[in-house]
Amino acid sequence: MERRSDGPRVALEATALIRVDVLGPAIRSRIMNASQQGMLLVMPDSRPVGTRIRVTVQIGEPQREITVVGIIVHTSTMESIDPRFTSRIGIFLTETGEDWRALCDSLARLAPKKRR
Repeated sequence: MERRSDGPRVALEATALIRVDVLGPAIRSRIMNASQQGMLLVMPDSRPVGTRIRVTVQIGEPQREITVVGIIVHTSTMESIDPRFTSRIGIFLTETGEDWRALCDSLARLAPKKRR
């Protein structure tokens, strides 16, 4: 678990559906880690920095959905064994709800503590 100014960034392996355009098709993605104010995900191709993006997180059994909105703040191309995910995208979240904050808090409590 890494400490950042927006709180702990915790592992969150979850499916995400991304929409760059409200009317456009959803793009399947994977979230790698998250915090209350941001997330890192992998997706099929990159989008420009500054792009507004809506992410619907699908998590749990029974499955529930949490939707957040943010802005892409960094991108990088990566070599991957899985050709579906070749871009790594960092997102600063601009719209979240209590359900997102509760998820991040519960993941932070479950994360192993770092030894000093």
